[in-house]
Amino acid sequence: MAEKRKKVLGSLQPDVEDILEWNNLPDNAFEPASAQEKESFIQDRKSVSYWKDAWRRLRRNRVAMVAMVIVILIGLFAFVGPLLVPYGYDEQIRGANNLHPWHYSLEDQARIDAYMEEHNNTANLTPDEAVEQAKAEAAAKGEELSRIEEAKIRANAKASQGSGEGEVTEAAAIEALGIKAKPFGYSDDELQRMENGESVFPHVFGCDTHGRDIMVRTMIGARVSMIVGICCAIIVLIIGAIYGSISGYFGGKVDAVMQRIVEVIYTIPEVLIILLLGTTLKPVFEQFQNSGNGPLQQLVTTLGPNLISIFIAFGLLYWVTMSRIIRGQILQLKQQEYVTAARALGAKGGRIIKRHLLPNCVGQIVTTTFLQIPSAIFTESFLSFLGMGVSAPMTSLGSMCSDALSGLTSYPYRLFIPAAILSVMILCLNLFGDGLRDALDPRLKK
Repeated sequence: MAEKRKKVLGSLQPDVEDILEWNNLPDNAFEPASAQEKESFIQDRKSVSYWKDAWRRLRRNRVAMVAMVIVILIGLFAFVGPLLVPYGYDEQIRGANNLHPWHYSLEDQARIDAYMEEHNNTANLTPDEAVEQAKAEAAAKGEELSRIEEAKIRANAKASQGSGEGEVTEAAAIEALGIKAKPFGYSDDELQRMENGESVFPHVFGCDTHGRDIMVRTMIGARVSMIVGICCAIIVLIIGAIYGSISGYFGGKVDAVMQRIVEVIYTIPEVLIILLLGTTLKPVFEQFQNSGNGPLQQLVTTLGPNLISIFIAFGLLYWVTMSRIIRGQILQLKQQEYVTAARALGAKGGRIIKRHLLPNCVGQIVTTTFLQIPSAIFTESFLSFLGMGVSAPMTSLGSMCSDALSGLTSYPYRLFIPAAILSVMILCLNLFGDGLRDALDPRLKK
């Protein structure tokens, strides 16, 4: 029966020639492939590391890449810019007080001042005084005023006194004379040097009340903000990673006690602690500065008690979010087989945390640390705006915004320039941090 069935099925199966004819295949379609054909057909995929794969995903995020480029440009502006500009952040330039980014030449400024002085003096005269002054000016020229001209002068002087609008402003004088501003300002001393053939660097952002170049101060302010943000993020990383990894690895009562401490720290107002630390430590640091002239005293003098208080507050309070994130990752990873194998081989807890657990949390660590930088920059700028940041003459973007409020109506660019740089810096750091989080998360792999 079985043999009969094989014969029937065999008669139904087409032979190789029929298959080649039906599918229009060549005669050698079913011949074994050669070694060269096998090599060209089987292509080994190049292995890609975790960081290369993350970089590939990050490059696809255009918003994050644009934000990264802007952050790099701001970094060059802050760290390389002061080396190219010959002015110091605390250098007072003679004749450059309240210099606008778009200024008027000395000749034009003299015309404006003369016009204002002439019309304001005329407006403050009585009709009789105005006529006497006009007669004296006409007599000096060898002329004589007619009665009609005297009447006009009396009428104009009386109208100016009655209206109360005799005071001519600088804007009105500029409009009346038709004078246009020119880009980039120079002080009186610098213009004299330029007339002698010397090369002088312009004040692109103008100068403040004390004659200090605003662009250099903005560069130094951006540098201070970025250094404070990076240093605070590193402090948060070290303390948070150590605390969170110990809490998550040991678990049990150790984890319960450590997390209750974290919850207590969460309830403490950070800004209030910074203000209290700055007020309490200020006399201590002043006494320490006066005790000697070593490098440590110079560092304390440069930073100031308020900035040191910010670093202390970040070390005391701001690491709790980092520790919670690391703890959650450690609780998941410590149940993996490689951790069990490490324990079986006799590895201690510290070695397992350092060699096995923390390296596998590197994505979350890098992302959280980077997102901590804009938070620290904002905190420092906010405190500097309140007068609790860097000490004068050192500057930051927040302190520059605070100083600019007094002349907001007259010199609004002094507020807009540092505020714009601070806003763009924080925005781009947040956007790049979000893109970095997406790139380092394996679950979002595309």
